[in-house]
Amino acid sequence: MLRQIGKFFHDTNEELPCRVWMMCWHHDGRILASCGDDKKVRVWALIGAHDADGDEDSCKLECKTVLDDSHTRAVRSVAFSHDGRSLVSASFDAAVVIYQQEDGEFTECDKLEGHESEVKCAVFSKSDEFVATCSRDKSVWFWQQDEYGDFSVSSILQPHTQDVKHVAWHPTEDLLVSCSYDSSIRFYRYDGEDWVTQQKIDAVHEGTVWSMAFDADGNRLVTVGEDHVVQLFVRENVGTKSADSDTWKSVCQFHVEDTRWPIYSVSWNATNDVIATGGGDSKIRLRSSGDR
Repeated sequence: MLRQIGKFFHDTNEELPCRVWMMCWHHDGRILASCGDDKKVRVWALIGAHDADGDEDSCKLECKTVLDDSHTRAVRSVAFSHDGRSLVSASFDAAVVIYQQEDGEFTECDKLEGHESEVKCAVFSKSDEFVATCSRDKSVWFWQQDEYGDFSVSSILQPHTQDVKHVAWHPTEDLLVSCSYDSSIRFYRYDGEDWVTQQKIDAVHEGTVWSMAFDADGNRLVTVGEDHVVQLFVRENVGTKSADSDTWKSVCQFHVEDTRWPIYSVSWNATNDVIATGGGDSKIRLRSSGDR
């Protein structure tokens, strides 16, 4: 069961709210990053503890940092590294920015350029060796970090027929998933020499599939879309197959009734199983995913 337990505004102007494009939980579960049309990245602190049986508004968010000078257009994506020391953002200005945490604050340290058009998503791999990005040009890029900490392009894929909106890494295996304006999601695995397609699922949502996220174990995947639906997928062969060789099936859908806007982003908290979603109405909704 999915249940709303909190709601907050990315932009402080509630009368003219901006679009929230993405949120991402830090791996310690106490920090949340958000970004939107205002060209800013905000870093939030989670106040209090989530109670699975608690009422709505049992969780509180407090804005701690605003990063407002790295991008010149809307910020489409934010993601933390797995070691917790870095944050990456992607923007409609075709740039990808890496931030490092120093003395509790995140500051810009590197800018990755090369995409020909809007970058829709950037995310670190489990080892933090790779950053995967995707763009309006239908491509998925892999950037590899060298021994000096600098990133350069190592591979380029073109898996979809339309704009690629989001990419996400599996939490424990070399498995990548992407979603697109073409209403589909694609899974990719590394075969030892190159990245290949593992599974294709079409017509996932009515219209654009905007975002998706794995749970902490990598056995469940949640997607959100233009139809303001939150959809849950599970692995079919947990225990007998690895995630990068398994197949996925849909088991649950939750329709967000109190909005007419698409749901643009979703992030799954690895420590307390809370799912955060954000959409065109500038609202951040928190949901409990229920039993594993």
